[in-house]
Amino acid sequence: MAIALVATVTGTAVALAVLAGCAGTVSQVGTTLGGPSASPSARVADSASTNIPTATANSALEAASQSARQICEGSFGTAVTLDWAPATVDEFRAYQYGGPVAKVPLADAFPGVPGDTRGAWCGTKESSDVSHWWAVVAGHEPVTFMTVQGPSEGIAHGLVVGPPQIP
Repeated sequence: MAIALVATVTGTAVALAVLAGCAGTVSQVGTTLGGPSASPSARVADSASTNIPTATANSALEAASQSARQICEGSFGTAVTLDWAPATVDEFRAYQYGGPVAKVPLADAFPGVPGDTRGAWCGTKESSDVSHWWAVVAGHEPVTFMTVQGPSEGIAHGLVVGPPQIP
């Protein structure tokens, strides 16, 4: 089988890649609720690469996970939160995908908010086979940037390293 990844930017659908796996589609929109890229920086460092003792790294990971989860669950009312990952506004703004000229859908996200402000990547359930991805900062409107459809979507994963990657 294959996964078809599709980005929708200003109404134009662009096929990005076909990967081994299940059939599915991804669309990118970059709009706020009211109105990713080589690698998002929402990765949580592991203790081996940072020389942080394992107990300290596990505590930091647990705290970051809880904070991200709380941000996500507090931002969508009755929506089901499937996935979450800690991030900052700078990481949202740096998120990119595609080439040779990269798309940066969240470049202007959260205007006026300092870049080191903590937030979360949040995946919510849209239906049994659709997940919706958001950049969220507590006290601000969530910004939607990706919808993923496929047979493995709509399933809770909990703490993840960031949003799905688009080649």
